[in-house]
Amino acid sequence: MTGVAGAVLVAVVLAAAVLVAGGGTAPRPGAGPPPPRWGRVRSRLTRRRGSRRREPPVDVPLVLDLVAAAVAAGLPPGRALEAAVEALAGTGAEETALRRVAVQLSWGSSPEEAWRDLTGESERWDELAEALLLSTRTGAPAASLLASAAASARAARRWEAEAAAARLSALLVLPLGLCTLPAFLLLGVVPVVLTLAGEVLGAGS
Repeated sequence: MTGVAGAVLVAVVLAAAVLVAGGGTAPRPGAGPPPPRWGRVRSRLTRRRGSRRREPPVDVPLVLDLVAAAVAAGLPPGRALEAAVEALAGTGAEETALRRVAVQLSWGSSPEEAWRDLTGESERWDELAEALLLSTRTGAPAASLLASAAASARAARRWEAEAAAARLSALLVLPLGLCTLPAFLLLGVVPVVLTLAGEVLGAGS
């Protein structure tokens, strides 16, 4: 009887393990395959991961330098801008908008009309638009205007980076102080208190 009971117990344990490994319940006849839950979860995770991946912003000073070099080589503004965007080899929203501006300029649209949409959405390209507009209106050399705009954009970006670093250092003062406070208390204050307490208790006794 003991051997039979042991065999039955082993069979029950094996059957439970098979059920757990197979999903807990056997499929019902005619019920069809179970829904691909893991597939849905994986697709959601993929979509979230894809939404977090954003195109890096275009380097404005680099574009200004490229357009300046193309204009200095003799290309018209529209073709110079198109060549600069092609050199970036990007497919983001800003590259697409710049290509649209370049096409409009090449087709003979007025600079104001060509730049209206892009400069209305973002201020990042104001210096590029203003340099080309000023060159078109006054006949000033566009290459020098664009080079000056590139230097100004780099200086502004450097200032923003320094300001961000200064803000970060100010924000880290309190957390670092809280981290070092326990060590200061244990190494500096507690020994002094214990020493004074020992002297007071020793003098009192």
